[in-house]
Amino acid sequence: MRLLIDAGNSRIKWGVHDGKAWVDGGVAEHDAIGTLAEVWRRHAIGTTLAANVAGQSVRDAIESVAPTVVNWIGAEARRDGVTNHYRQVAEQGADRWLAVLAARARYDQDIVVACAGTALTVEALTAEGEYLGGIILPGFRLMLGSLATGTAQLDRAPGEYADFPQGTSDALASGALDAMAGAIERMRRKLAERTGRELPRAILTGGDARRVAGMLAGKVDIVDNLVLEGILRVASAR
Repeated sequence: MRLLIDAGNSRIKWGVHDGKAWVDGGVAEHDAIGTLAEVWRRHAIGTTLAANVAGQSVRDAIESVAPTVVNWIGAEARRDGVTNHYRQVAEQGADRWLAVLAARARYDQDIVVACAGTALTVEALTAEGEYLGGIILPGFRLMLGSLATGTAQLDRAPGEYADFPQGTSDALASGALDAMAGAIERMRRKLAERTGRELPRAILTGGDARRVAGMLAGKVDIVDNLVLEGILRVASAR
């Protein structure tokens, strides 16, 4: 059994894989990592692999309760037919690389991969396996949080999306979602211009994926736990 862990900025996702299928999984807030020790002991875990973008304290917490030594995964220059064109691979968040690997395993075509979590990351991958890089911007809640703390009158709950918002709460929600959707669509156009092919498929993952998916054009898929799928790709090669 393999225990696979995706430690994100707000929470961790985990799954147990028996070599054929996922047999268990879940989500935990950072302050609840200690409660996972008992859950994980229910399985005969032989290997633990994890990716972490949440900092040292979360890494230490995971190591303190993991049933085996944790093998930490970072971004790589190449794997599974994907070449990473990031200038300094070591500085890249492992989650971004792993999401691209998982997307490549699903589709042999031009792809834009968007992870809509605390931050929104948007990556460009060609059909030839060239990972060209990507962008990082605040996610939905971070955008709203920055407006709440940086302005005098915008510390309020977001409303509903509207094409033409006619209230401040709706303007907040609509502005954040338009910014997210616009970033994804712009990356799709740039990748299409780069390759000379049609608008690429978009793959979305993360807690806010469903908020933005319906605002996108063309082929759009939502894949839960895409980073965990990437970790499984790495684990299967070991």
